[in-house]
Amino acid sequence: MNTRLAALLLLTTTLSAACDGEAVESPDDTPVAVEPTVTTEIVEDQDLSEAWIFSDEVIHEIELTLSAASVSALQREPREDVEAEMTFNGETLDPVGLRLAGKIGSFRELSGKPKLRVDFNKFSEGQRFYGLEGLALNNQVVDCSYMKEATAYRVFREHGAPGSRTGWAHVTLNGSDYGLYLLVESPDDRYLKQNFAEPDGNLYDGKYLYDWSTGNYTLLDLYDELVGYYELEEGQDVGNADLQIIADALDAHSGKPSFYEALGEVVDWPSVHRHLALEQLVGHNDGYALNQNNYRVYFDPAADGRFTLITWDLDYSYLRAPEWGMSWDRPRGRLAAACWADSTCFEAQRVMSVEVLAAHDVTALLSWFESTFEVIHDAIVNDPRKEFGAGSLDGCHDDVYFRVERMGVFMENAWTPD
Repeated sequence: MNTRLAALLLLTTTLSAACDGEAVESPDDTPVAVEPTVTTEIVEDQDLSEAWIFSDEVIHEIELTLSAASVSALQREPREDVEAEMTFNGETLDPVGLRLAGKIGSFRELSGKPKLRVDFNKFSEGQRFYGLEGLALNNQVVDCSYMKEATAYRVFREHGAPGSRTGWAHVTLNGSDYGLYLLVESPDDRYLKQNFAEPDGNLYDGKYLYDWSTGNYTLLDLYDELVGYYELEEGQDVGNADLQIIADALDAHSGKPSFYEALGEVVDWPSVHRHLALEQLVGHNDGYALNQNNYRVYFDPAADGRFTLITWDLDYSYLRAPEWGMSWDRPRGRLAAACWADSTCFEAQRVMSVEVLAAHDVTALLSWFESTFEVIHDAIVNDPRKEFGAGSLDGCHDDVYFRVERMGVFMENAWTPD
């Protein structure tokens, strides 16, 4: 390791250590929200294993109310939080923050079916809802089956990788019916507590930069000129020095015999190999490996502060790479591409991919898929803001079911050809 890299690693490790941490059906057969087995009191430190919010068996009711001023503010600046009132299954919270989310594929105005982000403590300091600081409400406008995201997150979790928990909600906003949404657990410090033994490391957002005035965008990756644009979401501000370590290591060792061992000093290879294998298994064309998009970076204290990846925004999952003019033979993410170009790293990726495939229970996954689709079927049909005709729902279901069933076979053929 070069002198500068060692010094930066020492700086990051020291600063990271200084962080403060916190280790029934209705008469009309429409699924309805059930009462939780615990009180709906809003509390700070409730056990996050209370999973009634993230259930595949019910559809919760969320009512959002915005003042005229908040509506106007969202129309001017849709990505800036405005104050909103939120009621969850009849329990009204103190004021929450609400903003619109999504970019090129999934952004919609309030007049359509927008992606929404709820921040429980934006306007009510310290407010938590069953330990949660916020929730993503995803609109499913790019997936007429409504099942891709929930299924892909489930696959990540079942294979021991970080993956947001999901649930379902029927949403109204100022009394207007906005239809069925997927609830997605936000990747924040509470999420880190759920997924990592030591949740005090630095978490960065790898989403692309988008200029709404011109339509131009920049994908973030581990290059000198780009690491400064990653947004720190949790942890200690080190001026993105920890990300610079990875960029420097790639500069110094890519294409050289030292690559795999040298990068192993700052990259948690087993977790990264698993992440990349799972991106392939769920057909995440819009993820890090193929499109340098929709991921988080975490520097895990339990892995000596090494770099790892976290998945996010899986609405464009269950796609085959050629459908987007991509190939798993030629990943675009800088770390993945450098790994594929190194024989030792590539072989380690192949071994991990085969292990992931061997552990993948597609029969159980498809059973869950069908039972969950049955729960939400009527809510999809009755969604007044869906962007497809109800008559196409069966075809959407069949297409995604086939993809879930076959994706492992496609992946196996890629890694273990005859």
